[in-house]
Amino acid sequence: MAKRLAVPSKETQLHIVGSKDVFKASRVQRLSLGTDIPSTTVDEIGNPLHVGDSKDTPNVTLSFSAFDTSIKIFSAMTGTNPAAFPASGVDIVNLGNIDAILFTKDAATQDYVKSGHAKKLQVRDFSFSYTVDGEATEDYTAVGSERRWFKNDVIVDKFSTGTKTFTLTNTPIQLKNGNKLLSVILDGEYLTEVPSAPATGEYSVSGVTLTTFDSRTLQVIAVYHAIPTGDNWTDINDDTIPAAIKGKDVGIQILANDISRVQSVTINGNLNSQPVKELGSRAIVGYQSQIPTIDGTITVLDTDTDLIELLTDGVIVSGVEWMPGEGCAEVLISLRIELMDPCDEEAPYTVLKTVYLPSITITGDSYTQNVNNNAQVVFNFKSADAQCVVYSGAMN
Repeated sequence: MAKRLAVPSKETQLHIVGSKDVFKASRVQRLSLGTDIPSTTVDEIGNPLHVGDSKDTPNVTLSFSAFDTSIKIFSAMTGTNPAAFPASGVDIVNLGNIDAILFTKDAATQDYVKSGHAKKLQVRDFSFSYTVDGEATEDYTAVGSERRWFKNDVIVDKFSTGTKTFTLTNTPIQLKNGNKLLSVILDGEYLTEVPSAPATGEYSVSGVTLTTFDSRTLQVIAVYHAIPTGDNWTDINDDTIPAAIKGKDVGIQILANDISRVQSVTINGNLNSQPVKELGSRAIVGYQSQIPTIDGTITVLDTDTDLIELLTDGVIVSGVEWMPGEGCAEVLISLRIELMDPCDEEAPYTVLKTVYLPSITITGDSYTQNVNNNAQVVFNFKSADAQCVVYSGAMN
């Protein structure tokens, strides 16, 4: 058989394994899985050649961008149920550990020809972007230290019954490190594989039998390499969400005031995750997240002083002089972004998703005017309390 020419985007899929479930990521526009292996070249006295390399723990990075149309991707990465998303919303601090699986479809059949797996990646940063002429997007970067490529399928089994013993749907192929499974997640916690007699926080595998020491309360997720029967590729086809949401269906509110002439809003967040290593471990043990940092920009066409007043004093028509961001005034300024259903034809339009920052403060601004163009102002802001909460639907 002739070698295929290339792998088009229609024959690649990203599956996100969160602490709650596995999600075939929809509306993804760009993804990359990269690995950097730090190494030190070793020389020695009396030898004109390099002796070799001393290699450190790899740095694995997953980045992807998707059209922002629902809470499904965010839900998968925060370990929540998209069908029963918390009414009180979910803060970005809950962006936790995930496994990422990349599948490549066979050029001629409805089957997988290659699989990639990255284990226990910690979401490091995110970006939400909304522009007047473009589609709303959500971008994420997750980091870890283990990734593998396989000839066969990566299987994800989820068990919501059973207590400590579970039967895998396929026979796992043993990994080069001696383990049988890639990941086991018990009620949101990653377990460690041992040959037998697991203790707390551990599991063992014999044939297709998975045994844990700790009892299941909610669910157990097992990820492993196997050769299943049949053709297992199915296209991504989620018709329960819009194709995309353009700027005309993105509402911006500051302190419950609708803001006119907004051209773009960008929210950037970093969970400030620090890798934890230990002697004797070839992989990063985990990541400890500190207090997040959240910042962004709001770009508007300049028309009057209303927005300047609002961002300075929290009210409109408050005076005759303003210096946004300066001084020590304790003004809580909230920012609310609502993504509305573009298929809804009657007002008020259905809100599909809300992104809410309860308190922002201005860190700078820029006024720009060009010939034959419209004056615009860019306000730089940061979160004053490190909160960015996502709601399914309208915020109550």
